[in-house]
Amino acid sequence: MKKRFSRLLATVGTALLLAVTPAASQLGSPDCVYAEVNWPSDCTIRADAGIVMDAATGTVLYGKNIHSVYAPASITKVLTALIVLEKCSPDDTVTFSYEAVHNVEDNSSSAGYDTGDKATVETLLYALLLKSANESANALAEYAGGSIPAFVELMNEKAKELGCEDSHFANPSGLNDPNHYVSAYDMALITRAALENSEFRKIVATPYYELPPNSKYPDGQGISPGNKMVKSNWKEQYRPDCIGGKTGYTSLALNTLVNGAERDGFRVVTVVLHSDDTQYQDTSAMMDFAFRNFRQVRISDYGGKLAELGKDLSIAGLSVERAALPSLDRESRMVLPKGVLPEEVTTEISYDLPDDAPADASAVVNCMLDGQTVGKGYLKLEVPEERTADQTVDRQVASILKSESRSGTDAAEVNVLGSGSAEKETGAAAAVSAGAKEVSQAAESLNDGILQDIRDAWAGMPMRFRVIMSVVTLLIAGILGYHAYSQRRKMRERAAAEGRRQRREERLKEDGLSPSDIQLMTAKRLKKTEMRMPEKRILRSDDPENPDKE
Repeated sequence: MKKRFSRLLATVGTALLLAVTPAASQLGSPDCVYAEVNWPSDCTIRADAGIVMDAATGTVLYGKNIHSVYAPASITKVLTALIVLEKCSPDDTVTFSYEAVHNVEDNSSSAGYDTGDKATVETLLYALLLKSANESANALAEYAGGSIPAFVELMNEKAKELGCEDSHFANPSGLNDPNHYVSAYDMALITRAALENSEFRKIVATPYYELPPNSKYPDGQGISPGNKMVKSNWKEQYRPDCIGGKTGYTSLALNTLVNGAERDGFRVVTVVLHSDDTQYQDTSAMMDFAFRNFRQVRISDYGGKLAELGKDLSIAGLSVERAALPSLDRESRMVLPKGVLPEEVTTEISYDLPDDAPADASAVVNCMLDGQTVGKGYLKLEVPEERTADQTVDRQVASILKSESRSGTDAAEVNVLGSGSAEKETGAAAAVSAGAKEVSQAAESLNDGILQDIRDAWAGMPMRFRVIMSVVTLLIAGILGYHAYSQRRKMRERAAAEGRRQRREERLKEDGLSPSDIQLMTAKRLKKTEMRMPEKRILRSDDPENPDKE
């Protein structure tokens, strides 16, 4: 209740400020008209598709065919690793099944594990991301998802959750499959999310790792990443600002490469798809382009005008100079071309908060430059320590009780619109919260006499104030109703999908098939499936001249 009351108070307070003053809705708008900004474009790559994205905001700094689809090869393992890191403990022990070892293409990348071998999740993640071991991908998928087909479902769910719309995954390793494809934009979203995980960053930045013994290597083996950008002995490809990433290759996908790089807190993500051996040059060109042409700015530094509104703002005659005012999250950033002033950015304030918004956020500020989103920040209602949510409720009751002790004094006249006293501030909070559902629910625990006093105080408020509160209450009710409807719809869809899967397995079991038979049959069916992909058709292809494909 405390958390929900705090968030509701923040939303209502921000809505009131924006409703009574046009200046708030123009946060960051320039005082004069600027010429159209020329977005930097001095970058070219030879690969068929590529992208460099700002990791903090998701802004595309440069792209080529970013929504066209291609076979990804082993950069698929970035998504596999991300899911495993979220669902498994590094110390968990994984046992290799027959299918995990043998459900791979001949001569594909391997770390030497055989049926019955055991290894920790952490060890297999190093084998997965540095050695690009396909049997490790299968074993981790079986452990994290229960089976490889079930894990593939998790992969597509996670991709959708991250905002991917062009891609589809059919296996955890990235081996050729007609139903396995990605776009550069989607792969950037996936890599961006993976680089937020500290364990993933540590692994992909490791230049050398000792794998423990297994069936093929009883003395263990040393492995290093295929990504030359993190290995200093590769002078032409190595970059000290490269965080790490993942390589990929098949005869169909050609060379693929994802990486992250960071300078002075400015992090970017790069993706190269379908490259004819120019993946490192293309990646470096995009990294240099980003660091040469762009910079990051704290939105709160630029949006400080909002905090100054309280100096002159009043609501229904009530000065709010000392009351709580919305402020922008200090960690939110936007990315701008160098030479462009923050004042040239326009903003849009929205109450449509994403699922990952902070609990105390009341609105989101989208920063736009020439129609392109360059960052976003969250508005939070700052309440001084002496006026926390709990104390506000206590002061509401105390103020009402105090009004009862004054003989001949009407409740509507009790310091609600008086001069800068504490009763004035808490009276404003009471007036705001009395119209909201959350406070109404909390007030039910009070006795009937206090409830009647609250109603009387509300009736004494100016008509303009009550009209504004009515509009805000309807807005909140609509937002909460839509959010609840969306959550119920998602739950119904997931339940329906799970029901279909269970019914399918029950029918197969009734035919005498064991769980392992079902998994093997499903895997074989996936390999034989052919489907036409958008824009490009991916065909299975074998290249005997490239036996080391990933």
